[in-house]
Amino acid sequence: MIYVPIMKTGDAEIRGLENLSKDVKDRITPLIELTPSRVSKNVPHGDINKRLTRLKEAYGDRDREFILDLTTDANLTNRQIEDLQNTHDGYVNWIDFLVSLKKDFPKIIPVIQISDKNIKSEEEYYNRIRQQVHALGEYFDDVVYRFPLEYASYIDDLKEICKAISGDRIICVVDAGFILREKAAIYSQAIEKVITELEQFSLGKIVVSATSFPKNPTENGGDEYGDSNLEEWTLYNNISSKKKFVIYGDYASINPIRSLQAGGNGWVPRIDMPTETQCFYYRSRKSQIEASYAAAYTRVANSIQNDKRYAKTTKLINGCWGIEQIESAAEGYPPGLSPSFWISVRMNIHMTIRGVLLSV
Repeated sequence: MIYVPIMKTGDAEIRGLENLSKDVKDRITPLIELTPSRVSKNVPHGDINKRLTRLKEAYGDRDREFILDLTTDANLTNRQIEDLQNTHDGYVNWIDFLVSLKKDFPKIIPVIQISDKNIKSEEEYYNRIRQQVHALGEYFDDVVYRFPLEYASYIDDLKEICKAISGDRIICVVDAGFILREKAAIYSQAIEKVITELEQFSLGKIVVSATSFPKNPTENGGDEYGDSNLEEWTLYNNISSKKKFVIYGDYASINPIRSLQAGGNGWVPRIDMPTETQCFYYRSRKSQIEASYAAAYTRVANSIQNDKRYAKTTKLINGCWGIEQIESAAEGYPPGLSPSFWISVRMNIHMTIRGVLLSV
C-alpha cells in the first residue's frame, strides 16, 4: 500500500479510475465512498447497486485491494446508505452487506462505521462498535479506522476497537480534509502529534490524507489562467521525513465538499493540468458565434500544451489516458464537452503522477 486516493462513486470519479493503466491500478489502493446513482424517474432516490456494478466494471480485478466506506455527505446519501449506517445489532446491515460483496470483491477492506445516532449512552456506543469490529475481523483480514483531523475522540475509539481486533490489523486513515493555500506546515505539526499518539497502538498502517483542490479553481487565479501548489504533497513530505512509515493519501484532485449543480447557465470551458507539485488551469469562453464548446476546449488544450510544465509532466509519466484526451482536444477533436469529463481527465493524470512518484 503506497497510495490511497479517496473518491466517491460519481460518474467523473469512476471514469477517471476506469481509464488508469493497469500498472497504476496495481499501485494504488482507492478508498471508495459509496454514493447512490443518478436520480431518475425510475430510480427517484438513486441506487447504490448501480454504482457497485459500475465500480466492478472499472476496477473489478479480483486481485486488487480497495477500501470501502459510506458517504456521510447529506446531499449525496439515500435510504439504502442510511440503512447500512444503522448501529442496530452491532451495525449488522453493514456487516451483511460487506459479506455479500466478497464474491465480486474478494480483496475489499471495510471501514469501521462510527455513529452516535439513536445511541443513548457511551456504553451502548462502544458496545456496538466493538460488536461491529469483532464481526469484521471474522470475515476480513484488515479493517480501516478513519477519522477527521479535528475529531477529538480517536484515542478512546481505538482503545475500544483494539479490544475486538489486534492493532496490527487496523489501517488508520487520518483525514485532514481540505487544506488552504500555504497551510501545509501548520497541518503537518498537528498531524505529527496525532501520529505520535497513534504509535502506542502498534497499528498495521497509518495513512495521512488531504487535498488542496478548491471548490472553484478560479479562487487561485484569474478568468483565463491560474495555478496552486499541492499542499497535500507538501504535507506528506513534511510528515514522512520524520515518520517514514506513513502512507500518502489524497482526494485525487477533488474537493471533499460537493456543490449541487445548477443548470441552464452554461459554463466556461476549463482544463486542469496536475504536475508533480502543482495544478494549473487554462480557460476560454465560448464565443456567441460558436455552435458548441468544441473550439473553446481546443483553445484551452493548446494553452495547456504550450505551458512548459506540460512537457515536463508528460515526460515523467510517459503518457496516460488523461494526456491522450488533452492531445486529442488540442488537435481539434475534444473527446468530451462537459466539465464532468475534464474532471475525469484531471483525476486520471493526477493519480498517474502519484502512482509513479510513490513507486520510486
